[in-house]
Amino acid sequence: MAQQILPTTPQILQKNRGRLSGKDAWRQNLNLASLAAFKIGSSLGPKGAYKLVTYHRGPEMVMKVTKDPLDVVDELGIEYPAIMTLAEAAKIQRQHTGDGITTLLVLVSALLTEADKLIEVGFHANTILDGYLKAAERSIVIINEIAKNFGEDLEERLLEVVDCGRQLLSRRLRSDLSEAISQITEDGTIDVSRIRIVTKPGAQTNDSKLVRGVIVKQGKAHPSMPDWIDGPKIAFLTKLEIKRLELRSKDEGPFSVKLNITSHEQIQQFKSGENRLRTLLVDRVNMTGANVLICRSKMDDRLSDQLSRQGIFAMQMVDYRDFEAAAKATGGSIISDAYQLEKEDLGLARKLEVDKIKPDDIVVLYCDRGATLLLRGSSPELVQELEKTVKRALLILKHSRSNPRVVPGGGAILVELASQLRIYALTFEGRDQFVIGSFADALEKIPECLSCNYGLDPIDMMIQLRNHHANGKQAMGVGEHGCVDMYDASIIELGSVNRANIHRAYELVSLLLRVDDCFYVKDIPRFHKQ
Repeated sequence: MAQQILPTTPQILQKNRGRLSGKDAWRQNLNLASLAAFKIGSSLGPKGAYKLVTYHRGPEMVMKVTKDPLDVVDELGIEYPAIMTLAEAAKIQRQHTGDGITTLLVLVSALLTEADKLIEVGFHANTILDGYLKAAERSIVIINEIAKNFGEDLEERLLEVVDCGRQLLSRRLRSDLSEAISQITEDGTIDVSRIRIVTKPGAQTNDSKLVRGVIVKQGKAHPSMPDWIDGPKIAFLTKLEIKRLELRSKDEGPFSVKLNITSHEQIQQFKSGENRLRTLLVDRVNMTGANVLICRSKMDDRLSDQLSRQGIFAMQMVDYRDFEAAAKATGGSIISDAYQLEKEDLGLARKLEVDKIKPDDIVVLYCDRGATLLLRGSSPELVQELEKTVKRALLILKHSRSNPRVVPGGGAILVELASQLRIYALTFEGRDQFVIGSFADALEKIPECLSCNYGLDPIDMMIQLRNHHANGKQAMGVGEHGCVDMYDASIIELGSVNRANIHRAYELVSLLLRVDDCFYVKDIPRFHKQ
């Protein structure tokens, strides 16, 4: 019966689809993760190499020089689903912690490599994952024991590590980042999304600065409006326009009508009626006490002129992100109709000033609840790199204020974890002993990559580091000229970032080792970015 049914079974996979099963799927995931780590590991640390990434944006070829691991794995993941899994996990890691992406990816690759060795000698994937889980839980306990408070200049040292020797974060910008975090902190809660970032190429990175308020990338609606206003009272309207061919009936709402003009006098009446409606709109805004109007939609030129005559500064066609940020920072309410605007809906600021970032006009609202970072650079690529670094720095500062405990950097914490895990492995009598030992070996892959990037011999460095940590020197890590006490060198990392790396690395390895079937498309579209 089986022989009769099978030949008539329809083909599930089309010709442009492929499938890998069992150990072949594991091996492919291992090879792809190793590929990603090979590309990324050489960019680890201040002496790490940059990568030249190219991709198609429509018919255009775009090239990017970066040390950002996400840019690399994001391109590799277009063709390889397993690397796309790593890329998505790395994005989540950056959104939550801001740093440690390269370490995470290299660690995942090392754990998969060690798992492959164990599978070859007869270990089952579930046994490996059980041992990895015990090692990960023990590692988090050890990190909590080692982590300690550093000192008053904690934020300065953390920002130096985030900059990673690229000289992107100047001393002034580091101070501005700390002040921006302080400015948006309310009741112990830090919402980093409240810090606006505005980028503009055409200057030096040292020209980047913090604006204590909100930058609106739009000019004034009428040339006769003033360039600055003290104590502005701001109305936020989604639109300001006359609703043509519409009557309002009391308690019944609007209804449409038709307009039929048959004489010259009726045209004049119509125009005078229009002018009266515009005057009513402007008077309605003026009655609330507003002297600044920010509008999402385009306004009629005659409305702009009347607003100017009434002494009301106006902006039109404001981007929704600037619109919402300004409303939130000034405490104003967004209203859809001018006739619904009340005095309580107005936002308040210290000063409004019209400025120019050549060739564009901007308006700056100075207020206590707003913070905007204006990032400059000599090229668009440099500005993009600076923006990524600043976003990472803001998240690191946020976590440092909620949990300031740190561990030594330069791979020191990972060597210490490996040393203690090898001792911990001896407490087990079964196969977990081998698996936890393999987890420890994987942790040492990161200091090995650092040693190679510094131009040092990785074997000699690992021998020296193991000896130091065996003698109780927990802060010894990889420096530019050999083994260095990381606390003395002020090279530190947040304990929370390392805990997140260990936890997420285990989750990724667990996911990839449980995959026993891989379906993929053979033909990849060329234009994968828009």
